Amino acid sequence: MSSESDFIQPNKKNGLVVVKINVKVFPIDLIYSAAYSIMDRAYVILDGSPEDTIYAILKPRTFKGELAELGRIFYDDLVASAFQTVQLVRNRDLRNALLQSLVPAGTPVQEEQFKEELVDEKDIAALWEDKFGEKIEGNPKKGK
Repeated sequence: MSSESDFIQPNKKNGLVVVKINVKVFPIDLIYSAAYSIMDRAYVILDGSPEDTIYAILKPRTFKGELAELGRIFYDDLVASAFQTVQLVRNRDLRNALLQSLVPAGTPVQEEQFKEELVDEKDIAALWEDKFGEKIEGNPKKGK
């Protein structure tokens, strides 16, 4: 089993923390999302290989805590992004049904009319779902 120090490596001398990210667990789109969400607190440099491991190098901007804590916050943002993406995929049919109910009867509606600009079949929601499959209470989604 890995320890936190395998993934979060503070460097007090240079005033930064390096966060190691397994792209098999967190696809690149989630890494971008987490990097964006922490940019107000830290400068972010991404390096590595999108096929293997990505390194997020974080240098505090306004963050005043311990460097290891900044790395933990980054990982929390990764998990939050993954959760939001899974929920987006799970709720797609319900969201579309609700939007359909808002359209006057007899009006032809294409699903594409309701998709958010950044959420389409090439988006992280589709990538995450294709890569890991939807799991509900430990049971794989039918057809996966």
